[in-house]
Amino acid sequence: MRNRKWMRAGMAALIAIPLALTGCGAQGGSNQAEGTASPSAGSSTVPSTVPNKNPIKLTMWGGVPPENGPQAVVDNWNKLNPDIQVEYVRFVNDDAGNLKLDTALISSQPVDMYMSYDFSLYEKRIKAGNVLDLSKFTDYKVDDKMGIGASLWKVDGKYYGVPTQKGLSFVWLNKDMLDAKGLKVPTDWSLDEFRDYANKLKGDKVWGAAQSDYYFNVPINGSMLKGSLLLTKPDGTSAFDSPLTVKALQVYSDMMFKDKSIMPHTEQITSKPALDQMFVKGETAMLFSTNQIFRTTNNVKDYPRTFKVAAAPAPKINKDQTDYLNAGGLGDVLSINPRTKNPEAAWKFIKWYSDSGMLPMAAGGRVPSSKDFPVDEAIALMFKGVENTYDIDSIKRVMFGSLPLGLSRLDKKTGMEQQVVYDKVFTQKLTPEEGAKELARVHNGNLQAAKK
Repeated sequence: MRNRKWMRAGMAALIAIPLALTGCGAQGGSNQAEGTASPSAGSSTVPSTVPNKNPIKLTMWGGVPPENGPQAVVDNWNKLNPDIQVEYVRFVNDDAGNLKLDTALISSQPVDMYMSYDFSLYEKRIKAGNVLDLSKFTDYKVDDKMGIGASLWKVDGKYYGVPTQKGLSFVWLNKDMLDAKGLKVPTDWSLDEFRDYANKLKGDKVWGAAQSDYYFNVPINGSMLKGSLLLTKPDGTSAFDSPLTVKALQVYSDMMFKDKSIMPHTEQITSKPALDQMFVKGETAMLFSTNQIFRTTNNVKDYPRTFKVAAAPAPKINKDQTDYLNAGGLGDVLSINPRTKNPEAAWKFIKWYSDSGMLPMAAGGRVPSSKDFPVDEAIALMFKGVENTYDIDSIKRVMFGSLPLGLSRLDKKTGMEQQVVYDKVFTQKLTPEEGAKELARVHNGNLQAAKK
């Protein structure tokens, strides 16, 4: 979002993981939400009363900067559990940072627990023997706690980590602009309706909508996820040559070149706008993004605004789609290193973190997966001091509701190569029909290569 290199890297990572955002941000490194941590933790946890002069020491690796929640999490745990002390180590969720983590896992460096933000990396770590099979623990039912979306992280029918947060992409709205036009906050809408809203909301020096290049594929991927996590047809070939893909590419092209309600792709590449800042300044009425912009919308000191922020789910390509899944799914998968000397202590921490302990992470917009998490406490922390600047009901409905979630397992190589195709479509070098065929051709090539 900050620059072209960032957007390309973020797009590739986010395609394969849940938006959130992940450890950099990402949807993946760059989409890591950064908020102000709170020392508050789940009130239901009872402090350990067993003194121990030689406590168990655990190390947890994660992609979020410690000051944005993780340090408060481990501080809370350490106060409550003097017999098990946890240290947080941050790695940047990019290629170099993940290589650092993978190297640590097979070396003598202390790694007892760690986060995975990308399914392909998570799966590689499992195959390399660097993740503990959690089926040995029977006192915590991940499916019951996290819901059906959690099962997408199973490998060979087993969990090797607990997906602790929801990471879906959605649309932020300037509710004051909607009210002025007599428009309701959408609860279920199509791309045609998204286009109509953008056209009605655009104005002098105000775009109807804004989004970085990753989000152009969110409705496309969400339309295919029900059929396959690999976005393939029943015969195993790419599903990207679908009429739904053509429709989505056409709608976005029309918004750029006919309606002029969304910034043209070439202009966005050239000017490299900070889209979150455009939104809080009132320069765009809608912003397709993730929970990452909480750090901007909550920062009313540096980015003062007078309007209320609302949220709507990502638009489907067609309104009548009944099999649409919201791309992103669950993420922030917390796993145990099989080489740890204290797997039971690590498991105790993971259960606590998932059900209540990750509360300080909510300040940055991280939405807990567990049904037993104190939702009202998380919401209060997310909007502390700025409650009156949000349409809380709409945000609760989207971020804490029951939207069907999906997790794409599209490989990074395909994602990067497909981005070139999107660039060509949105610079009018390819028609939407040609673009859909090219997206499928790229995908099919990599599917075939993977079989060799």
